[in-house]
Amino acid sequence: MSTKRNKIIIGLLLLVGFVLYTQYEKSAEPTWQVNDENFVVMKDWEELMDAEKSKFSDLKFADHFKLLKNSQISIPLADNQRKFQVERTYNFGQQLYILYSVDLLERDKVESDIPRLSVDQVEITSKKGKTFTYPIGMYEGEGAIGGVVYKHKLYRSMMIHAQYDNIETEEEWKEVFSSETLKLVNPTFTSNKGKTKIDNLTFKVKPHNVFEVPPVLATETIDKSLELFNDKKIHLNEFEVYQMGSRIKLDSKVAMDLVSLWGTIENNNDQSHFTLNTDISGNEESGYYLETYSALDELLNMNASDHLKLSFSHSIHRTDKSYSFSVSKQDLEQFASNPEKDIKRNEVIADDTDFKVIYKGIENDVSNVEKGIRFSIDNKVENVGQEDYFHFQPNYNEDEVQQEERFMNNLVMIKNSTGKTLQNFDVMQTYDSEQSGFLLFFHEGLPNDDLTITLSKLTKIYPLKEKIEVPLKLPTAK
Repeated sequence: MSTKRNKIIIGLLLLVGFVLYTQYEKSAEPTWQVNDENFVVMKDWEELMDAEKSKFSDLKFADHFKLLKNSQISIPLADNQRKFQVERTYNFGQQLYILYSVDLLERDKVESDIPRLSVDQVEITSKKGKTFTYPIGMYEGEGAIGGVVYKHKLYRSMMIHAQYDNIETEEEWKEVFSSETLKLVNPTFTSNKGKTKIDNLTFKVKPHNVFEVPPVLATETIDKSLELFNDKKIHLNEFEVYQMGSRIKLDSKVAMDLVSLWGTIENNNDQSHFTLNTDISGNEESGYYLETYSALDELLNMNASDHLKLSFSHSIHRTDKSYSFSVSKQDLEQFASNPEKDIKRNEVIADDTDFKVIYKGIENDVSNVEKGIRFSIDNKVENVGQEDYFHFQPNYNEDEVQQEERFMNNLVMIKNSTGKTLQNFDVMQTYDSEQSGFLLFFHEGLPNDDLTITLSKLTKIYPLKEKIEVPLKLPTAK
């Protein structure tokens, strides 16, 4: 009986030994030394991923919130005695990050010896089974240094995205972004030894509705209140992080005239300090939020244990103020005949208790390489420059904003002598030794006509009853 038991034990030990040996054979590295004069060699995985995060800023976000995924895709490249392995992926919508490796061989002397993945088309299949094929854009990262070597593998990475065309309606966008797979069509490996084609590569992706905020990934309680100049109170409930964005949830109904809250961001680590203008978004159904993209960007570049400080000191409100001024055809013709000589006007259009508006003239803005109509508007508030909150936009954008009227403020409308509203212009903020101003420039050159320019829905800034400070830290993933 004991002899039989001994045979069983010996058999089990041999089986375990065989399994361990085969696993070792699979994972064992070659014994030859990689020449670090020919290749950039990483000492560990953390150094490799730090290099990736410096190339692709999105990866700081993806790594912190555990959105980087391992992959099971592994394909032998028989002609090269190598293996292609997808190491990590990350996707948002139809944007896909791929980190892949190809085995390094002792005979390799330069990076071009090692096959490089290339692809130029992507196939997307919607939930309804409709297939879309698009060319792709491929980005290899900021300051990309080429491949790097770790444990006898050469690692390369890319961020790819479909270059959508012929999508015109909201329904078509929803159809495309309902896809749960993204297929790279006809991928090819190329080296100085030639080309190798492999089968199409298919990746799972999360559907994404471009018209909705993605699910919240993490939250941090704030629980602070502030009081506006008109005695209205706003409660800051919590800091929410969603895919590639962040916001502060407001536990209050917000009047339509309140556009944003103004203040500063302070990073005590590097002593940086800059202004913060947080737009208010949302509605009664979804709730109201302060958008805080810049705060999230700062937090991702800090140590997880450190805090960022938001200080709110003013509120910005949309008013019903409106002012108009004229630009004569004669002045435009005179400028066109000699565009190196500015037409100076400095006409005060309005000087009331809220705003002073000045039509400056027609100018050749050399620093911005634009010719246009310049005006300035002054709403003096202590310690706040108008460039921090006065951002003009053409009124023809008004029809594109579907949800919130508060987004449509500081509008510029231009009409010609027939009363036609022009739509071929934009507004640029400018600066000189006196004060900041705004330049109306036309994409097809200055019109040759009498023009009427109207500034409407102007915003005004008011100090809060009391400044409040909000400490923020980067929340951990749920």
